[in-house]
Amino acid sequence: MRSYSREFKVQILKEIEEVKNISLVCKKHDLSTSTVSGWLHLDKNRDQIAEAKATRELHKKIKDQEDEIIVLRALLKKTFPLWNNEKKLS
Repeated sequence: MRSYSREFKVQILKEIEEVKNISLVCKKHDLSTSTVSGWLHLDKNRDQIAEAKATRELHKKIKDQEDEIIVLRALLKKTFPLWNNEKKLS
């Protein structure tokens, strides 16, 4: 699988926008239409993809913090007998 630079991809996408013919541009540069279609899809949906990635990262961070809270509560219950009593402290 060949890797293409970001600059090359941008150049191809601009050319497709100007020519309005994906097949023609792909043939000119000896590229697969499915590869270039993927580039078009990523470019078109860039904001949604970035938002989904950020959401996944936040969900992971929340899960990690929830796990940390469970561990800290268990430690407190072992360390301080009052925490074993589920009553609120006044």
